[in-house]
Amino acid sequence: MKDLRSFLSTYEDAFPRDVIRITKSISSVHECTAIAKKFEKVGKYPLVVFENILNSKGVKSKFPCAINILGDRNKLAHAIQSTFENVAIDWRAKARKKIAPEIIQRQDAPVKENVFLSADVDLLDLPILHIHEMDPGPYITAGMFTCHDPETKTPNTALHRGFVAGPNEIRCFLAYRSHAAFNLSAHEERGQEMKVAYWIGHHPSVLMGAHTPMSYPESHYETAGAVSGAPLRLVPSETLGDDFLVPADAEFVIEGIMKPGNRKQEAPFGEYPRYYGPQRFSPVFEVTALTHRNDAIWHAFMVGINNNYGGTQEEGAIYEIVKKAVPQVQRVYVPVSGAGRFHAYIQLKKTHDGQPKEAILSALTSSYMIKHVVVVDEDIDIYDDRWVLWAIATRSQWDKDLVVVPGCMASPLDPSTGHRGVGTKGGIDATKPAPPKRFPMTLSIPQDVMDRIKLEDYIDKDKIG
Repeated sequence: MKDLRSFLSTYEDAFPRDVIRITKSISSVHECTAIAKKFEKVGKYPLVVFENILNSKGVKSKFPCAINILGDRNKLAHAIQSTFENVAIDWRAKARKKIAPEIIQRQDAPVKENVFLSADVDLLDLPILHIHEMDPGPYITAGMFTCHDPETKTPNTALHRGFVAGPNEIRCFLAYRSHAAFNLSAHEERGQEMKVAYWIGHHPSVLMGAHTPMSYPESHYETAGAVSGAPLRLVPSETLGDDFLVPADAEFVIEGIMKPGNRKQEAPFGEYPRYYGPQRFSPVFEVTALTHRNDAIWHAFMVGINNNYGGTQEEGAIYEIVKKAVPQVQRVYVPVSGAGRFHAYIQLKKTHDGQPKEAILSALTSSYMIKHVVVVDEDIDIYDDRWVLWAIATRSQWDKDLVVVPGCMASPLDPSTGHRGVGTKGGIDATKPAPPKRFPMTLSIPQDVMDRIKLEDYIDKDKIG
């Protein structure tokens, strides 16, 4: 069975130096963020478990909090038995092989080991992190927000932030292009309240599958099973009806409703582009129940610290769409340096001079998040910004290699677009001319020499790093 605990166990066995357990008392208000930020400054994103954490009331929580479970590309690759280079492509390929979920009885569901109805729920007892200085309070950041299309009852899940404004009130930001926002609008048009749930803490492969971009409406529970490689075990909710199903092996499930037109102030919040988003009126999640496992583990996503997860998620969709237009595409990378979502690097085995611009235009339409695309040759390491910038510097002339497309739908979290979410997108062809045209050769060293010379044979290991 795949759950958060099985992942922590197997990952710690495989990479003991990348799992850190902090037993010293630490506050959920900014102090956990400081730990993550200090690791980021040295280029590390270990999986950290805070085992003695104070909640927002300053009281020791009964539950530990884990961060960076989705913190870097290597963890995502390990979760789905892939590699650093292939994880995005494999993620997307697995998601296409949908697996129907399995429904189990309440007595067999670990997440039902502890059940509390709304009058007995105080979310502020949980170790929910207050991440950034200007955030109004603790935020649910790794909760899979779940709701249904009112017509087909298809379950939709995605990561949507939730400001915990009180013991049983959460104010949720549902981005205007999200399927959750579509569902809420459809319920409100009917004058109906929308049943909602957050589930927190599960195997990363389940989270990756449940968060895979899909057509609307399609069941994300089926892709969760597909990416994890087994049917997702579901169980009926406590207060939303037997037809509202939640993951049986999650650590926590929070159930509730959103009433038509009920909006309250939410944000500012430090989002993934590393800026604070503006305060806005967001829909209110009224909590009706909380269930959790014995010794449950809270999962928090360190928004604005490392955005490798979001970029890796985008890559699979970009690769699929660009590959259809330009089969010569080798790899796609969405780097952290582009705010984790806004830049895409495309590696191309170029055979025609028109291919880079075709790739640029295809990539720009693949996701409204993607803002700038750089196309490079197959000799460029797209996982290293230095070499992509070198290709731009030495292989592009912007009077003929630059593509600019104004008036596009853009991310509402990009501060340069303003509040309308409309911006300019573009791309750069940073490739050499296609054969048989000539271009200067790059510098090289005989491969046998490179293979033979080892730094450790000449330099002390502690000086190599």
